[in-house]
Amino acid sequence: MKQWNFLQVSIHLRDLDRASGLLWNLGTQGIEEQHLKTSKVRIKAYFDAASDIRTLTQKFKFQCASASLPLHSISSKTEIERDWFKKWREQVNPFAVGQRFYLIPCQEPANPIPEDRFPIRLEPGMAFGTGTHETTQLCLESLEQYLLPKRDFLDIGTGSGILAIAATKLGARRVVACDVDPVVIRIARANAVINRCASKIKFVLGEITEIGNSRFDFLVANLTLEIVEESLFQMLKRLRPGGWLALSGILDRQLPQFNRRLRETSLIFQERKKKGEWICLVLRRGQGG
Repeated sequence: MKQWNFLQVSIHLRDLDRASGLLWNLGTQGIEEQHLKTSKVRIKAYFDAASDIRTLTQKFKFQCASASLPLHSISSKTEIERDWFKKWREQVNPFAVGQRFYLIPCQEPANPIPEDRFPIRLEPGMAFGTGTHETTQLCLESLEQYLLPKRDFLDIGTGSGILAIAATKLGARRVVACDVDPVVIRIARANAVINRCASKIKFVLGEITEIGNSRFDFLVANLTLEIVEESLFQMLKRLRPGGWLALSGILDRQLPQFNRRLRETSLIFQERKKKGEWICLVLRRGQGG
């Protein structure tokens, strides 16, 4: 079994979104939340075993101090991944997202499934995208609102594959999902098999440049601000005129910085969705762009 370093942090509930945002920006591969009986919450953030956990701990402490974010406690440890699987299955019950999706842990029977919702079964592994995080939910809500049937769809940084799977449920004609982590691609492909849509999704290991020059009607990227900014030009190259782009993994306070980058493009603002301190921007490419 693969080993993972993790930071375990206790904070006040009101600081959960800010602390999670700092951990994602540090490169965490997944976050587990445990709400305590008090107003505190315990966060466990997983990092690759090759990471320098001492340096990450110091960086996180410094960033929290700079943001005036008090920490009640912080510790680090190494853990094997099967423990994370077990805890996720035990703690997460089936739940609805948006108006059309119903997310189910892989081993949960979840009977009966609401007739008016698409079920998505997940075995997240160490991939981001269990559906519990605000950014994943915002992206799912954007898909159900803007993705029309028989359209071509690209999921950049697919994680657990949840968004690509959702696109097939909504009737997308062609679905491509890419990620730079081979373990993540394996997990996403397994989830597609569980949801009986593996033949409808092409999984690509690598950056967006690895998918070639194909164009799509809808692109989604649930990443971080830095990666979104770096990849924005490549996204535009693969977005058809009139196509939709949903971007998340961005904190609300980061929006002014990102707006400056957006002004350099031909993208047209459509909507800003928000949960907690996280946002999802829905943009559209001009018909002549």
